Amino acid sequence: MSTDLINIENENMSCLAAIKRYQATKKPIKTILCGVVSLLLLKITPTFAHGPIFSPGPETLYKDGIEFQLDYYRSKSARASENEQAIGLGYGITQDWEISVELPYLTANEDGSKNSGTGNVQLETRYRLWRMDSFGKQDSITGFVTAVLDTAKQTINPMLSYGANDFIVGLAYGQESLIWQRWASLSYRFNGENDDGLNRGDQLFADASIGWRSEMPQYYKSDTLWMIELNVEHSQTSQQNNISLKDSGGTEVFISPGVIWAYRNIALKGGIQLPIYNNLKGDQNNADHRIKFSIDINY
Repeated sequence: MSTDLINIENENMSCLAAIKRYQATKKPIKTILCGVVSLLLLKITPTFAHGPIFSPGPETLYKDGIEFQLDYYRSKSARASENEQAIGLGYGITQDWEISVELPYLTANEDGSKNSGTGNVQLETRYRLWRMDSFGKQDSITGFVTAVLDTAKQTINPMLSYGANDFIVGLAYGQESLIWQRWASLSYRFNGENDDGLNRGDQLFADASIGWRSEMPQYYKSDTLWMIELNVEHSQTSQQNNISLKDSGGTEVFISPGVIWAYRNIALKGGIQLPIYNNLKGDQNNADHRIKFSIDINY
């Protein structure tokens, strides 16, 4: 074989080797580029920030951002049920500080008696205490305080309000990545005493959630997040005129599958809470199920 042919063959083999190396590195490079782009989207696009359905999350609005929310919530236990439609409005004072208000409309049924009307207005402020960004991942912790005001007067709608102001304080942690999301929260509800001396027992809530998407989010495509939550609720014994009420207090645990579908600044959420453990004191109805649907729009 001539020297020229040998050189040509060597050059062809070098080209083939270069092509193979390029093809072998093409996929990792593409994956890295997609990860970088998605990381940037996670940082600059607030619409990718999702929270749990039945428990508080750490997400806050961006500065001067406005959130409009419509909620439907239904709970059922034995012969009692409650349907709630709520309108919520949030505003981002800074990228870490958000305030919001929620006005519910309730329809309550208990032992054949039905009552409807506006419920208690809720005012909330939340502040992100800590945030850490890393490649394709963001961790954050947010503290929040919620005031549940007695705006549905007991004399008008006796099934819609207990006639007292309540306050909720808590912390929420979240980790959002390209595929997985994780949340955990702990909150405490201080229930007030009404004019009849009824002091409902305070409540402790502990929640853990995980979400999964089948592909990395892209701003111009819809984003579907499948999730499941574990919700624990513990209530102390209620008192009336400093006398403990035996049919009050106890612990309930729920497993809550759900899904979030989002496209740019619009998110649709839905889920169901199913009881897996009940230890209520005295004669109380265990929860059958709870359902929630939400529409969130950010501006």
